[in-house]
Amino acid sequence: MCAISMQPTDSKQNTKDVSLLLLSEPREPREPRAPLQKSSIDDSKSTHSSHRRRLCRVPWFLLQMSFVEISLYLIANACMQRRLIFKPELGHEYWRFFTYMLLHADLWHLWINICLQCFIGVYLEVEQGHWRLGVVYVTGGLCGGLANASLQPGLSLLGASAGVYAMLCSHVPHLVLNFSKLSHRTWRVAVLLSLFVSNAAYTIYHFCLNDNRNPRISLEAHLGGGVAGLICGFLIYRRISSETPNL
Repeated sequence: MCAISMQPTDSKQNTKDVSLLLLSEPREPREPRAPLQKSSIDDSKSTHSSHRRRLCRVPWFLLQMSFVEISLYLIANACMQRRLIFKPELGHEYWRFFTYMLLHADLWHLWINICLQCFIGVYLEVEQGHWRLGVVYVTGGLCGGLANASLQPGLSLLGASAGVYAMLCSHVPHLVLNFSKLSHRTWRVAVLLSLFVSNAAYTIYHFCLNDNRNPRISLEAHLGGGVAGLICGFLIYRRISSETPNL
């Protein structure tokens, strides 16, 4: 706030004195800011870390792959299937080594693959990370296609089975590296053995009874995917720490 004060004129002096008085209201002393408590900082970091752990526990890769597979089954017409299915004679069209994994012959084929890949892969994705499981899954599909092209060059291929077998066999290196740190260890081993045995039994039954027809199972792709998953797991899987999300 500014005030102007005028003094009376003196006859002996012809000058005017103008004084500017700057008036300000007295301010109350500010209270010193309380320093940030260490506990509040730690709580904030803990909340952020907890949020990240919760996000890591979501199997994003498997959810996205399942969504794409279901979507393609619903919308893919005959022309699209011809462009995406794997045909050994069209091996120069390299995208087919991956896209055939997204196609399925019928609803049962789609349903069994999605159920198995989610059942087998959720633990792996949560404990080994999204990109490691993605590498195993895609590598299994690529090697499954190569094995089918090499051993059965006259047969086309579709379905995610090679990637599923890659994840199934990659449980072996995961258990070897982290057996002492995993929860439900005995249960995991029992489930893994039961899956191997039941799959082998069904394959033998299908070969003997139906002569591997309607549907034809690509044993070559399954073996190629399984071997790829076993080797890839030993190469890229890590030893998990106590901070790694665990189910």
